[in-house]
Amino acid sequence: MTYHSTPIEAANTFSAQKIAEGFQPESLHSYSDQHGNPIYWRIRLKHADGRKWIRPMYKDISGEFHLGEPPFLKNKPLYGLQLLTQYPDAQVLIVEGEHPADILNEFLKQQNSHEKYIALTSGSATSADGADWQPLARKHCIIWPDNDEPGENYAKQLITKLKKIGCTLQTIDISPLPLNGDCVDWIRNNPNCTLHDLLDLFFPITSDEVSTNHDNNTIKKLALLSSLEYDRVRISAAKSMGIRPATLDNMVKTEKTALQEENQSPFQEIEPWHEPIHPAELLTDISNTIKRFIVCQKETVTAATLWAVMTWFIDVIQVAPIAVITAPEKRCGKSQMLFLLSRIVNRPLAASNISSAALFRSIDAWEPTLLIDEADTFMRENEELRGLINCGHTRESAYTIRVVGDDHSPRKLNVWGAKALAGIGKLPDTIMDRSITLELRRKKPEENIERLRHAEPDLFRILAKKLSRFAQDYSDKIQQAKPKLPDTLNDRAQDNWETLVAIAEIAGNDWLQLAKNAALKLSSDIEQSQSIGVQLLADIQEIYEPLPVDRFSTSELIAALCKDDEKPWATYNRGQPITPRQIATRLREFGIASNTIRLGITTAKGYSYLQFADAFARYLSDANVTTSQSTL
Repeated sequence: MTYHSTPIEAANTFSAQKIAEGFQPESLHSYSDQHGNPIYWRIRLKHADGRKWIRPMYKDISGEFHLGEPPFLKNKPLYGLQLLTQYPDAQVLIVEGEHPADILNEFLKQQNSHEKYIALTSGSATSADGADWQPLARKHCIIWPDNDEPGENYAKQLITKLKKIGCTLQTIDISPLPLNGDCVDWIRNNPNCTLHDLLDLFFPITSDEVSTNHDNNTIKKLALLSSLEYDRVRISAAKSMGIRPATLDNMVKTEKTALQEENQSPFQEIEPWHEPIHPAELLTDISNTIKRFIVCQKETVTAATLWAVMTWFIDVIQVAPIAVITAPEKRCGKSQMLFLLSRIVNRPLAASNISSAALFRSIDAWEPTLLIDEADTFMRENEELRGLINCGHTRESAYTIRVVGDDHSPRKLNVWGAKALAGIGKLPDTIMDRSITLELRRKKPEENIERLRHAEPDLFRILAKKLSRFAQDYSDKIQQAKPKLPDTLNDRAQDNWETLVAIAEIAGNDWLQLAKNAALKLSSDIEQSQSIGVQLLADIQEIYEPLPVDRFSTSELIAALCKDDEKPWATYNRGQPITPRQIATRLREFGIASNTIRLGITTAKGYSYLQFADAFARYLSDANVTTSQSTL
């Protein structure tokens, strides 16, 4: 307690410690009786970080100020109660909070409307039960709740209380307000509004209508929860609505169905597994499932497992490597692998032979995991689709501009997402460079695998549920992960493997080692995607690096390149040896040009070995290139 001449001095004393902690005084609201005599005050402070400090203060009969609620009050008076005496015929707008009441009264005063309308409040959205509403008996009241769930509850409580004391009621249409918005937001957002604009927001309402509206909003919110979240609140929600939990279950199920139809999503909702999962066990279950149905090397199993898991973290990662499922010939299980992945990846969308326009819009609308079979045929002549696949590799660049609508307006479409392509042989270099290769092989007679159609009915459904739970529990860790990657991987390969290694790292050391082994093994497949120019550099280095020569003629170079029949150079020119012009064109891309060189007593067009040093260093590191022989 403290003696002070004014409430402001007392409030400053009581809040001194909080002000020293960085809180700033925001307001001191006085609660009075109908004649304007103060009963108590509410001190309100706010910190720059958003924290609030609100405390009541009263003055006893001896003149001492105390921090706390007045002990002599049975029910708290309404804020602004004195206005009822000043304007006895006015209709009453009831808002949440003292500040909104002050702002609304100031607006009504500016509109010269105080004789017709005044604004009162009981305080916050939770203050209705402790307030004395009797002074409003038989008056016409307009309820203006905040646009949020506490506001809905406040309105519902007021309807019940005010009906009991004979009030006629209206409410405010809060649909123009932002989420959590109040009357202050409406006035701020409509600086030129008049009383007529305010009156347009009034509409009559009964308690039954408020209850129904509140219940409908509650069901919509419950329908957006996961099964785990819903199970935690279903009993209390049903109790607050006065219905059985089973009844609420049916209503929420109906609402979920309606929401799915409204969104027109082609994907079935996957509810997370009901309990936390063990990452290593989940990855092992997936890899064992792949081995049951697909013939491939162990590194391919590891990569396919980690890539499938990656699709569940697509919302928090920055690079989405393409899974390229390839084989040298038909009947090696490519379509089987693609179908298996479709059962466990996140939001699978099979899109073979889809048009580019449909593909653009599908990815933009649904953010699916795209699964394309026979990609070697599908994209061979479609430059536009290759561009789409390529630009969806990184989140930063995953956009394209397309014209839409009758007026052909340009629109920025999102093409970010995971993609799996299946085809025979090698796809275009630009795609292979952004990919993790899952190479399959034809089954030998003695190799036993199962048919996918014979899988247990719940096998893939359970895996998908566990993957959903894995993503729910570990997304933050994956988003922040910076795993150590093998130094021998080139930059693009490291980008492709980063998320997969991060997932393996969460599963423990055994899976981390499996992931790194797979990266080192399968990254060599990137060599198959190197350009013909890099192959030429590699073969020149292979030929001349061991020899004690510092220059060579173009004719000598061609002869040396064409000695090995397994390399492409002997038949490069439509079945004939590569020509000097073709060599010059390829090497010019690396800044290497032929010169007239002296060879003993003669001269000829050729190259100095030193001309190749920079290109060798830049393009022929051990991590990203071999000679053309290894590509066959």
